[in-house]
Amino acid sequence: MIERFTRTLMTNKRLGIIGGLGPMATAYFMRRIIEMTDAKTDQENIEMVIYNVPSIPDRTGYILDNTKESPLPKITELAGKIQADGADYIAIPCVTAHYFHKAISDSVDIPVSNGIKEAAEYLKKAGIKKVGIMATDGTASTRLFDSVFMDYGITCIYPRPECQKLVMSIIYDDIKAGHKTNMEEFYLVKEDLFEQGAKVVILGCTELSVVKRDRDVGDMVLDIIDVLAADCVSKCAKLRDEYKQLITGLEFNPEDV
Repeated sequence: MIERFTRTLMTNKRLGIIGGLGPMATAYFMRRIIEMTDAKTDQENIEMVIYNVPSIPDRTGYILDNTKESPLPKITELAGKIQADGADYIAIPCVTAHYFHKAISDSVDIPVSNGIKEAAEYLKKAGIKKVGIMATDGTASTRLFDSVFMDYGITCIYPRPECQKLVMSIIYDDIKAGHKTNMEEFYLVKEDLFEQGAKVVILGCTELSVVKRDRDVGDMVLDIIDVLAADCVSKCAKLRDEYKQLITGLEFNPEDV
């Protein structure tokens, strides 16, 4: 504890990442951390302790069927290792894993970023009251976003059943399988959510963030990895001003800083 206290007085805080959920999303998350950090030299960037462990059991599989192996024991084990490695803050670039957020937080003595809560606070500040959620069946069925967003006066809208199947196909058959994203399916889902009244569509699965990395997802989209990365940078170092506006299609306004 003394070593960590002394170090944080002199440098940025150290970030711990529980990754591999999945691997591509973890790699992109690290990239966004670096891009968002207001650093002019290597030394001004954030130190990261990263455990990339794709063998962690599938989160959606367990949430939908509790007879399957739980991912929680492995995740909390990694959280403990990260704390022992001297990290000051923990991030998990997997939205579905936020289902276990309280248990993970309770297992360590350092803060664990809550991307869903950070997204709610960001949207409330932006005056957005109705959002569409593109996420896994596990996230959708447990209403992870609703459980937090309702406290901020934000209504969550989910894709209709046929469109939700398309979301799962994009996540599992395209991104996780290493194939190109079917953008026609992506835009069908996005259109469905806007037709239902959404003002902003949230990419509520970090695999969908990879779609935004590689393809044009259009305007009024909020990427949960961007929210999570911005939170981590703000907690551990200094966030670049241009990343204080995260919704696609909206220009950064310095007066909002």
